[in-house]
Amino acid sequence: MGILKRLEDHNGLTVQEVQVAEDDFVIVLISEARQPLPLGVDPPNGRMDLLVATVITDDEMEWFMGNGRGTLLDKLIAAGVGQVSERDGKSILQG
Repeated sequence: MGILKRLEDHNGLTVQEVQVAEDDFVIVLISEARQPLPLGVDPPNGRMDLLVATVITDDEMEWFMGNGRGTLLDKLIAAGVGQVSERDGKSILQG
């Protein structure tokens, strides 16, 4: 599927309609971990980077389409949310 290549080429991936309960769906932004999370480890056979799936809101997804996934992640970090997920979290774009 080339997920790692796509992640690198597009500065993250977005998956819509991830079912988390019978009638509950979320959108996730998959990206490389950023500090303060561990970025990865170096096992004997190479590098292992940590990927994080962060729940985002509908308007955050629409916003990054014009501004980029990396820019949204920067805004999440600046807002103190970072790569922490809340299923019913408020959008950082709402005042």
